[in-house]
Amino acid sequence: MVPGLVPGLLLATGQVLPVSSVHRLARTSTLVRIVMDADGQVLDMGRKVRLATPAQRRAVFARYATCWVDGCPLPATLCQIDHADNWSSGGLTDLKLLGPACQFHNRDRYRHPDRYTRRKVGKDRWAFTYHRLAGVRRL
Repeated sequence: MVPGLVPGLLLATGQVLPVSSVHRLARTSTLVRIVMDADGQVLDMGRKVRLATPAQRRAVFARYATCWVDGCPLPATLCQIDHADNWSSGGLTDLKLLGPACQFHNRDRYRHPDRYTRRKVGKDRWAFTYHRLAGVRRL
C-alpha cells in the first residue's frame, strides 16, 4: 500500500475508487452475477435478465439440432430460446438451462407443464417428452 493512500477498490482503468464510494455502492447497488466465456461473451445471468444473449443463442444452436421436445423436427435455429424451468416460476437464464423450443412447444409447455417430462441428455443438455392426454383423438 502506498503511504497516505486510503484503501479502496482498484478499477480496471487503474484508478482507485475511494472506500467511501465503495461503501455507497454497497448500500445502493444490486449484485448481478454474470458468467462469461474466454472471449468475454455473456453465458449466464441468473434471474436478472429473462432473454438469452446473442452468445447464449449461438451456444444453444451449437448444442441442439432441433427443438428440444422429442420428435419435433423444427431446426433449432428457427426455434425460440426456452428455459428448462419456466422463468416465471423462478427459472434461470443460464446456458445450462436454456434450449430451443418451437413456438408451439414453448407455449404449450408453459400452459401445460404436466404434459411434459424433462430428462438430462449428456452432461449439459435437456430433452422433453410430450405425453398426450388419454382419450384425446386426433382427426
